[in-house]
Amino acid sequence: MKRQHLRQAALLKLVQRRRLSSQDEMVKLLRKSGFDVTQASVSRDVRELGLVRMNGHYVTTAGIATAESPNGAIPHGSELIISAEPVGANLVVIRTPPGAAGTVAVELDGMGEPEIAGTIAGDDTIFVAVRSRAAQGRVLALLKGAPSAAPRTTPGPRKESKQ
Repeated sequence: MKRQHLRQAALLKLVQRRRLSSQDEMVKLLRKSGFDVTQASVSRDVRELGLVRMNGHYVTTAGIATAESPNGAIPHGSELIISAEPVGANLVVIRTPPGAAGTVAVELDGMGEPEIAGTIAGDDTIFVAVRSRAAQGRVLALLKGAPSAAPRTTPGPRKESKQ
């Protein structure tokens, strides 16, 4: 486990210092640094470190934006979310740059927002299941960083629908 930690630290330094456009490049540079790595281990490290590919090269999400949004919007939202649109009554579809959907979905899930039932992320698309049409509007406002979208401190009781 210690070797993995050292490898990931070296990978972070590489990404911060150079414009790496592929995982093959990462493998070659890590091997030059003395790490016995495969593309599979680098791929796992990229995912665990939250690296995303933007504008043709890998960056850290910290390199995109470091400040938390003061109004409750997801951090990095304006940088990683290309678009968000309602679909039906209980779904929001989010588009991101290629490779960024997983990062955004993890941030959304980690917020603990009661309006979000769950997310499914692909490479550049996220499906966000919301609890109601009203919740859909609040989540869209949250994604766009609207001040009225700040997370509620005490969620109201959920009404069960009879269908």
